[in-house]
Amino acid sequence: MANPPLHRQSPSLLARYEKVIAVLIKYGFEDVVAHPPFSRFLPRIEKYIPRRGGKPVTEYTRYERIRMVCEELGTTFIKFAQIAANRPDVLPDGLISELERFHDHAPYIPAQDVLSVILEDLGNAPEVLFASFDATPLASASIAQVHRAQLKNSREVVLKIMRPGIDVTIKEDISILKQLASLVETYFPQYQAFQPMELVKMFERSIRKELKFSIEANNLRRFARQFEGNERIYVPELFPEFCSERIICMEYIEGCKITDLEALSKIGWTGPELALAGINLYFEQVFDHGFFHADPHPGNIFVMPNRRICFIDYGMMGTIVDSDKELLADLLLAVSNHDVDELKQALLRFTPDGKVDNEKELEYDIIEFFDTYSDISINQLEGKEIIEGLNAMFFTYKIKIPPNLLLLLKALIIIEGVGLFLDPHYNIIANIDPYVRRLVKHKYNPKKIARRAVKSLAALAQMTSDLPEDLEAIIRKLREGKLRTEFEHKGLEGLYQKIDQASNRLAMAIMLAAIILGSSWLIQAEIPPFIGHISALGLTGFLVAGLLALRLIIAIWRHGNL
Repeated sequence: MANPPLHRQSPSLLARYEKVIAVLIKYGFEDVVAHPPFSRFLPRIEKYIPRRGGKPVTEYTRYERIRMVCEELGTTFIKFAQIAANRPDVLPDGLISELERFHDHAPYIPAQDVLSVILEDLGNAPEVLFASFDATPLASASIAQVHRAQLKNSREVVLKIMRPGIDVTIKEDISILKQLASLVETYFPQYQAFQPMELVKMFERSIRKELKFSIEANNLRRFARQFEGNERIYVPELFPEFCSERIICMEYIEGCKITDLEALSKIGWTGPELALAGINLYFEQVFDHGFFHADPHPGNIFVMPNRRICFIDYGMMGTIVDSDKELLADLLLAVSNHDVDELKQALLRFTPDGKVDNEKELEYDIIEFFDTYSDISINQLEGKEIIEGLNAMFFTYKIKIPPNLLLLLKALIIIEGVGLFLDPHYNIIANIDPYVRRLVKHKYNPKKIARRAVKSLAALAQMTSDLPEDLEAIIRKLREGKLRTEFEHKGLEGLYQKIDQASNRLAMAIMLAAIILGSSWLIQAEIPPFIGHISALGLTGFLVAGLLALRLIIAIWRHGNL
């Protein structure tokens, strides 16, 4: 649905527009806001244009200034940048590197606002609901902050509480982002490859999920079910009686961060052991269950005193279906085997029609990609470099990757960083290889092939049974004269223009011939009046024909067809 005109927007949204435009101008994006509907604000915001003291803004790259704009505009734009950084198939490496620099931090929510959210959503004040409640937050992020509390049965819990009014702010900012994306697509064709409107829509879907804490609670329940009975992993208990759309209450985890080497040694873990065990648990999430933690940075992974590993914060989770797991397996196996043709075919399987514009160039880029690692064994390959190399090919050849698969590739880079911190010799490619080969083996399992064949036969049987009715419907429409066929021609605009041009030239040539023939007849018939014994009408006709002929010659010469 289109956004309403600016004059019908709420005062708070108009004020937000003014702020956004002021920041864009501050960082040198005057060209973006010089178009409607934003241009109407320009007279009101001249005061915001800075003198650019110190280092001039013009000395920063455009990508750096984009990051600065998002940083200054706050929560929504920072979140948008973080989510957009997950699209290496759309955005270039330089811009992604800048957007990845964001850290999710925010000032504390005032204590009174926290108490108001608890009262409104849970029906009572914290002192009534809990044995104790700590008003000082454990952590604060752009959307919510976390507080520690104790239930009346002495269980230690944490409450994740949404910032009051953040949903309204995000809704207004999404409206502005859509206007900006539309403007960029209309007036800046050089940025259309970044697909700004698609990025905004992707962000809108993602942020709306984060704003519904009930979804995060369901994610936690699902994660707990899939690891039920697994003694190597621990999932925090959820307390639904203290949960709402703006509050999540879950068990407080006693443990240390996965990167606290000193605390880990007291528990009995060595870095290499934990790297292997923890990341293998992550591979189980991906390849066995198809439901994985999409933000596995060190702050979200704890190790408990009983040596169990615990993932926290289930707001950003990814789902990967079997078909995409098999595509990923083909991709990684081709990399592992240094197989140029297999990697090319794996990449092409992500495209709608199995083709790219420059397939031969893609093949040469793959050869160059492998040449980089020709003298390196599989045990020495770095996953981050491999995935970034693949991402570069996604972007260059406009290969569209399913969003959740991109989310997984991003998560694999993060989890590899954790592994390398624990064990400098850890290698994600070598450790993921058995899971990948198991997937490929499963893909070509005779039983699975037989099941696919049965499904295909069932679909064929259904189509065959429907065929008589379909044919009858077609014949009936033919008899009634209602059968229509639609053709859509693409890429013929140039041909239409050439045909139109040729038609015009042909018409002019016919006119010239007619004028010349008519003028010759007038002169030969000696039709008065005369100019020196020559028919004036005939002579005028020859002059007009000469001028038209000259114009036609010039037109043909200008288009290089003379």
